[in-house]
Amino acid sequence: MRANQRNQPVTGINVLRWELGSELRTLRLAAGKSIADAARHLECSDAKISRMENGQRGAVARDVRDLCKLYGVPAQRRDQLISLSREAVDADKGTTPIPAKYSTFIALESQARSLRNYEMTFVPGLLQTERYAWETITRNGDSRDEADVERLVQIRMDRQKRIWNDSSLKAHFVIDENVLWRPAGVDGRTRAIREEQIDRLIRATGLDHVTLQVIPYVAGFYQGMEGATIHLLNLDDGPKTGSACYIEGVFRELFVRGHGEIADIGAKFAAMADTALSALDTRKFLMRLLKGNYEHWSSARPQGSSGLGKVAMS
Repeated sequence: MRANQRNQPVTGINVLRWELGSELRTLRLAAGKSIADAARHLECSDAKISRMENGQRGAVARDVRDLCKLYGVPAQRRDQLISLSREAVDADKGTTPIPAKYSTFIALESQARSLRNYEMTFVPGLLQTERYAWETITRNGDSRDEADVERLVQIRMDRQKRIWNDSSLKAHFVIDENVLWRPAGVDGRTRAIREEQIDRLIRATGLDHVTLQVIPYVAGFYQGMEGATIHLLNLDDGPKTGSACYIEGVFRELFVRGHGEIADIGAKFAAMADTALSALDTRKFLMRLLKGNYEHWSSARPQGSSGLGKVAMS
Protein backbone atom coordinates (compact mmCIF):
# COMPACT_ATOMS: atom_id res chain seq x y z
CA MET A 1 0.00 0.00 0.00
CA ARG A 2 1.34 3.42 -0.93
CA ALA A 3 2.15 6.00 1.73
CA ASN A 4 -0.44 8.47 0.45
CA GLN A 5 -3.12 5.78 0.79
CA ARG A 6 -2.01 5.02 4.33
CA ASN A 7 -2.31 8.62 5.37
CA GLN A 8 -5.99 8.99 4.48
CA PRO A 9 -8.09 9.91 7.52
CA VAL A 10 -9.79 7.00 9.26
CA THR A 11 -13.00 7.53 11.19
CA GLY A 12 -15.64 5.46 12.99
CA ILE A 13 -13.57 2.29 13.39
CA ASN A 14 -15.69 -0.44 14.97
CA VAL A 15 -13.92 -2.06 17.93
CA LEU A 16 -14.69 -5.64 16.88
CA ARG A 17 -13.77 -4.93 13.26
CA TRP A 18 -10.44 -3.48 14.36
CA GLU A 19 -9.80 -6.44 16.69
CA LEU A 20 -10.50 -8.90 13.86
CA GLY A 21 -8.23 -7.01 11.48
CA SER A 22 -5.43 -6.91 14.03
CA GLU A 23 -5.72 -10.67 14.54
CA LEU A 24 -5.71 -11.36 10.80
CA ARG A 25 -2.55 -9.29 10.44
CA THR A 26 -0.86 -11.20 13.27
CA LEU A 27 -1.78 -14.53 11.67
CA ARG A 28 -0.55 -13.39 8.26
CA LEU A 29 2.84 -12.37 9.64
CA ALA A 30 3.12 -15.60 11.63
CA ALA A 31 2.48 -17.54 8.41
CA GLY A 32 5.18 -15.57 6.59
CA LYS A 33 2.73 -14.18 4.05
CA SER A 34 2.73 -10.69 2.56
CA ILE A 35 -0.25 -8.45 1.89
CA ALA A 36 0.25 -9.23 -1.79
CA ASP A 37 0.04 -12.99 -1.04
CA ALA A 38 -3.26 -12.50 0.77
CA ALA A 39 -4.62 -10.28 -2.01
CA ARG A 40 -3.77 -12.88 -4.66
CA HIS A 41 -5.48 -15.58 -2.62
CA LEU A 42 -8.70 -13.54 -2.35
CA GLU A 43 -8.31 -12.16 -5.88
CA CYS A 44 -8.62 -8.62 -4.60
CA SER A 45 -6.47 -5.51 -4.29
CA ASP A 46 -3.67 -5.03 -1.76
CA ALA A 47 -5.63 -2.03 -0.48
CA LYS A 48 -8.57 -4.24 0.53
CA ILE A 49 -6.33 -6.46 2.67
CA SER A 50 -4.65 -3.47 4.27
CA ARG A 51 -8.00 -1.82 5.03
CA MET A 52 -9.32 -5.02 6.57
CA GLU A 53 -6.25 -5.37 8.77
CA ASN A 54 -6.39 -1.82 10.12
CA GLY A 55 -10.15 -1.91 10.71
CA GLN A 56 -11.17 0.54 7.99
CA ARG A 57 -13.44 -2.05 6.39
CA GLY A 58 -15.09 -5.24 7.54
CA ALA A 59 -14.03 -8.76 6.63
CA VAL A 60 -16.93 -10.99 5.57
CA ALA A 61 -17.04 -14.57 6.80
CA ARG A 62 -16.03 -15.97 3.40
CA ASP A 63 -12.87 -13.83 3.28
CA VAL A 64 -11.96 -14.77 6.85
CA ARG A 65 -12.40 -18.46 6.03
CA ASP A 66 -10.23 -18.21 2.92
CA LEU A 67 -7.49 -16.25 4.69
CA CYS A 68 -7.43 -18.74 7.57
CA LYS A 69 -6.90 -21.51 5.02
CA LEU A 70 -3.97 -19.61 3.50
CA TYR A 71 -2.45 -18.94 6.93
CA GLY A 72 -2.90 -22.50 8.17
CA VAL A 73 -5.15 -21.50 11.06
CA PRO A 74 -6.61 -24.42 13.09
CA ALA A 75 -10.34 -25.06 12.60
CA GLN A 76 -11.34 -24.00 16.11
CA ARG A 77 -9.56 -20.65 15.84
CA ARG A 78 -10.92 -20.16 12.31
CA ASP A 79 -14.49 -20.61 13.56
CA GLN A 80 -13.87 -18.10 16.36
CA LEU A 81 -12.68 -15.51 13.85
CA ILE A 82 -15.63 -16.13 11.56
CA SER A 83 -17.93 -15.62 14.53
CA LEU A 84 -16.08 -12.40 15.36
CA SER A 85 -16.52 -11.16 11.78
CA ARG A 86 -20.28 -11.65 12.06
CA GLU A 87 -20.37 -9.88 15.42
CA ALA A 88 -18.47 -6.98 13.85
CA VAL A 89 -21.10 -6.70 11.10
CA ASP A 90 -23.85 -6.60 13.73
CA ALA A 91 -21.92 -4.04 15.76
CA ASP A 92 -21.61 -1.82 12.69
CA LYS A 93 -25.37 -1.55 12.73
CA GLY A 94 -25.14 -0.32 16.33
CA THR A 95 -22.21 0.66 16.73
CA THR A 96 -19.44 0.61 19.32
CA PRO A 97 -16.78 2.82 17.74
CA ILE A 98 -13.33 3.66 18.95
CA PRO A 99 -13.48 7.32 20.09
CA ALA A 100 -13.08 9.54 17.02
CA LYS A 101 -10.04 11.37 18.38
CA TYR A 102 -8.11 8.07 18.57
CA SER A 103 -9.36 6.21 15.50
CA THR A 104 -6.98 7.72 12.95
CA PHE A 105 -3.99 7.32 15.24
CA ILE A 106 -4.81 3.67 16.05
CA ALA A 107 -5.26 2.83 12.38
CA LEU A 108 -1.90 4.38 11.47
CA GLU A 109 -0.18 2.78 14.46
CA SER A 110 -1.41 -0.66 13.37
CA GLN A 111 0.45 -0.20 10.06
CA ALA A 112 3.67 1.26 11.43
CA ARG A 113 6.95 -0.54 10.78
CA SER A 114 8.61 1.42 13.58
CA LEU A 115 7.50 3.92 16.18
CA ARG A 116 8.97 6.40 18.63
CA ASN A 117 7.04 7.61 21.65
CA TYR A 118 7.89 10.23 24.28
CA GLU A 119 5.85 10.47 27.48
CA MET A 120 6.21 12.93 30.34
CA THR A 121 3.19 12.00 32.47
CA PHE A 122 2.06 8.42 31.88
CA VAL A 123 3.66 5.09 31.05
CA PRO A 124 3.37 4.60 27.25
CA GLY A 125 0.02 3.02 26.40
CA LEU A 126 1.71 0.15 24.57
CA LEU A 127 3.56 -0.81 27.77
CA GLN A 128 0.84 -0.31 30.38
CA THR A 129 -0.53 -3.09 32.56
CA GLU A 130 -4.27 -3.59 32.55
CA ARG A 131 -4.68 -2.16 36.05
CA TYR A 132 -2.52 0.87 35.28
CA ALA A 133 -4.47 1.48 32.05
CA TRP A 134 -7.74 1.27 33.95
CA GLU A 135 -6.56 3.92 36.42
CA THR A 136 -5.26 6.31 33.76
CA ILE A 137 -8.46 6.11 31.72
CA THR A 138 -10.69 6.48 34.78
CA ARG A 139 -8.75 9.32 36.43
CA ASN A 140 -8.00 11.11 33.16
CA GLY A 141 -11.68 11.70 32.49
CA ASP A 142 -11.81 9.82 29.16
CA SER A 143 -14.82 7.90 30.47
CA ARG A 144 -16.85 7.60 33.64
CA ASP A 145 -19.02 4.65 32.64
CA GLU A 146 -17.50 1.33 33.76
CA ALA A 147 -18.44 -0.51 30.56
CA ASP A 148 -16.90 2.30 28.54
CA VAL A 149 -13.69 2.16 30.57
CA GLU A 150 -13.49 -1.60 30.13
CA ARG A 151 -13.89 -1.20 26.37
CA LEU A 152 -11.12 1.40 26.17
CA VAL A 153 -8.81 -0.72 28.32
CA GLN A 154 -9.39 -3.71 26.02
CA ILE A 155 -8.55 -1.60 22.97
CA ARG A 156 -5.29 -0.61 24.65
CA MET A 157 -4.46 -4.23 25.52
CA ASP A 158 -5.19 -5.31 21.93
CA ARG A 159 -2.86 -2.62 20.59
CA GLN A 160 -0.08 -4.07 22.73
CA LYS A 161 -0.10 -7.39 20.87
CA ARG A 162 2.31 -5.96 18.31
CA ILE A 163 4.83 -5.09 21.03
CA TRP A 164 4.81 -8.52 22.63
CA ASN A 165 4.11 -10.71 19.56
CA ASP A 166 5.58 -8.90 16.54
CA SER A 167 9.37 -8.59 16.59
CA SER A 168 9.31 -6.87 13.18
CA LEU A 169 7.97 -3.71 14.85
CA LYS A 170 10.83 -1.55 16.12
CA ALA A 171 9.68 0.53 19.08
CA HIS A 172 11.64 3.24 20.92
CA PHE A 173 10.17 4.76 24.08
CA VAL A 174 11.58 7.72 26.02
CA ILE A 175 9.90 8.63 29.31
CA ASP A 176 10.50 11.28 31.94
CA GLU A 177 11.47 9.93 35.39
CA ASN A 178 8.35 11.70 36.66
CA VAL A 179 6.29 8.91 35.06
CA LEU A 180 7.76 6.34 37.44
CA TRP A 181 6.96 8.28 40.61
CA ARG A 182 3.40 9.36 39.92
CA PRO A 183 1.01 7.28 42.10
CA ALA A 184 -1.62 5.19 40.32
CA GLY A 185 -4.71 3.93 42.10
CA VAL A 186 -6.29 4.56 45.48
CA ASP A 187 -7.30 2.63 48.61
CA GLY A 188 -3.89 1.12 49.19
CA ARG A 189 -3.51 -0.20 45.64
CA THR A 190 -0.96 2.37 44.55
CA ARG A 191 2.16 0.39 45.47
CA ALA A 192 0.92 -2.88 43.95
CA ILE A 193 -0.10 -1.21 40.68
CA ARG A 194 3.19 0.69 40.51
CA GLU A 195 5.35 -2.38 41.16
CA GLU A 196 3.39 -4.45 38.64
CA GLN A 197 3.88 -1.68 36.09
CA ILE A 198 7.62 -1.35 36.72
CA ASP A 199 8.00 -5.12 36.39
CA ARG A 200 6.28 -4.93 32.99
CA LEU A 201 8.65 -2.18 31.89
CA ILE A 202 11.61 -4.33 32.91
CA ARG A 203 10.24 -7.21 30.84
CA ALA A 204 9.87 -4.85 27.87
CA THR A 205 13.57 -3.94 28.12
CA GLY A 206 14.33 -7.61 27.47
CA LEU A 207 12.74 -7.48 24.01
CA ASP A 208 15.30 -7.06 21.22
CA HIS A 209 12.96 -4.88 19.14
CA VAL A 210 12.10 -2.52 22.01
CA THR A 211 14.25 0.34 23.35
CA LEU A 212 13.19 2.03 26.58
CA GLN A 213 15.01 5.03 28.09
CA VAL A 214 14.32 7.19 31.14
CA ILE A 215 15.24 10.87 31.31
CA PRO A 216 16.35 11.36 34.94
CA TYR A 217 15.60 14.38 37.11
CA VAL A 218 19.30 15.27 37.07
CA ALA A 219 18.97 16.12 33.37
CA GLY A 220 17.18 19.31 34.40
CA PHE A 221 15.39 21.16 31.62
CA TYR A 222 15.67 19.50 28.21
CA GLN A 223 14.31 19.81 24.68
CA GLY A 224 10.76 18.55 24.36
CA MET A 225 9.70 18.71 28.00
CA GLU A 226 6.86 21.11 27.24
CA GLY A 227 4.48 18.39 28.34
CA ALA A 228 3.06 17.01 25.09
CA THR A 229 3.08 13.33 24.23
CA ILE A 230 4.87 12.59 20.94
CA HIS A 231 4.22 9.62 18.64
CA LEU A 232 6.40 9.29 15.53
CA LEU A 233 5.23 6.54 13.17
CA ASN A 234 7.29 5.20 10.30
CA LEU A 235 4.78 3.68 7.91
CA ASP A 236 7.23 2.82 5.12
CA ASP A 237 10.82 1.74 4.73
CA GLY A 238 11.49 5.38 4.01
CA PRO A 239 13.00 8.28 5.94
CA LYS A 240 14.23 7.67 9.45
CA THR A 241 12.22 10.71 10.55
CA GLY A 242 8.98 8.81 9.92
CA SER A 243 5.95 9.61 7.82
CA ALA A 244 3.34 10.57 10.42
CA CYS A 245 3.45 12.29 13.78
CA TYR A 246 0.76 12.55 16.44
CA ILE A 247 1.06 15.15 19.21
CA GLU A 248 -1.23 14.63 22.19
CA GLY A 249 -1.74 17.41 24.71
CA VAL A 250 -4.15 18.19 27.52
CA PHE A 251 -6.51 20.29 25.42
CA ARG A 252 -6.00 19.06 21.87
CA GLU A 253 -4.51 16.42 19.59
CA LEU A 254 -2.64 17.27 16.42
CA PHE A 255 -1.46 15.26 13.41
CA VAL A 256 1.72 16.54 11.79
CA ARG A 257 2.34 15.38 8.22
CA GLY A 258 4.75 17.93 6.76
CA HIS A 259 8.13 16.32 6.12
CA GLY A 260 10.01 19.32 7.48
CA GLU A 261 7.98 19.44 10.69
CA ILE A 262 8.28 15.69 11.22
CA ALA A 263 12.04 15.93 10.69
CA ASP A 264 12.25 18.67 13.34
CA ILE A 265 10.24 16.62 15.82
CA GLY A 266 12.37 13.58 15.02
CA ALA A 267 15.49 15.61 15.79
CA LYS A 268 13.96 16.70 19.09
CA PHE A 269 13.19 13.08 19.96
CA ALA A 270 16.78 12.12 19.16
CA ALA A 271 18.01 14.89 21.47
CA MET A 272 15.78 13.60 24.27
CA ALA A 273 17.07 10.06 23.74
CA ASP A 274 20.63 11.36 23.97
CA THR A 275 19.77 13.12 27.24
CA ALA A 276 18.21 9.98 28.71
CA LEU A 277 19.89 7.08 30.47
CA SER A 278 21.04 4.39 28.08
CA ALA A 279 18.77 1.38 27.59
CA LEU A 280 21.02 -0.72 29.83
CA ASP A 281 21.15 1.89 32.59
CA THR A 282 17.40 2.33 32.33
CA ARG A 283 16.93 -1.39 32.96
CA LYS A 284 19.24 -1.20 36.00
CA PHE A 285 17.38 1.84 37.29
CA LEU A 286 14.00 0.10 36.97
CA MET A 287 15.31 -2.97 38.75
CA ARG A 288 16.51 -0.77 41.62
CA LEU A 289 13.04 0.74 41.90
CA LEU A 290 11.38 -2.66 41.91
CA LYS A 291 13.68 -3.86 44.68
CA GLY A 292 12.59 -0.95 46.84
CA ASN A 293 15.55 1.37 46.36
CA TYR A 294 13.54 4.54 45.81
CA GLU A 295 16.41 7.03 45.92
CA HIS A 296 16.29 9.31 42.91
CA TRP A 297 18.99 9.00 40.30
CA SER A 298 19.84 12.61 41.13
CA SER A 299 21.25 11.48 44.49
CA ALA A 300 23.99 9.60 42.67
CA ARG A 301 24.88 12.07 39.95
CA PRO A 302 28.20 11.25 38.23
CA GLN A 303 30.76 14.04 38.52
CA GLY A 304 31.50 15.97 35.35
CA SER A 305 29.01 14.06 33.21
CA SER A 306 27.30 15.77 30.33
CA GLY A 307 25.99 12.94 28.13
CA LEU A 308 23.76 11.17 30.66
CA GLY A 309 22.64 8.62 28.10
CA LYS A 310 26.21 7.39 27.96
CA VAL A 311 26.88 7.26 31.71
CA ALA A 312 27.22 3.80 33.20
CA MET A 313 25.15 3.20 36.30
CA SER A 314 26.67 1.11 39.07
